[in-house]
Amino acid sequence: MKFLALAAALAIPALALPEPMSGGPSLQSRDNVKLNQYRNIDDCRNDNAILFHAAPVSGTCYNLDSQTGAMFINTAGFLASKLYNQINCGGDWIGVTGGTCLEKSGWNSFKLQ
Repeated sequence: MKFLALAAALAIPALALPEPMSGGPSLQSRDNVKLNQYRNIDDCRNDNAILFHAAPVSGTCYNLDSQTGAMFINTAGFLASKLYNQINCGGDWIGVTGGTCLEKSGWNSFKLQ
């Protein structure tokens, strides 16, 4: 009898777990930090011809390549990440969060924080 009670106690919460929605947003594309560099914004939007890929480590500065015209940055849960206008994460900066393609537009380095 104790076994049945234990089995029921474990099975009932499992029935209440949410199931993935078809066509809905996927957490898998949002939960991994990324820094992908592309020659232009069209390549970025179409995930075509990646020049460089990094899985950024928090607190590490990443200089953007001179060939880079656009980048896909996914900060996942890191909400204080920044793009800097100088290499080695110096100079002026803007905050970035979420996951999106951005034109390089004078930004030369990135730090995940």
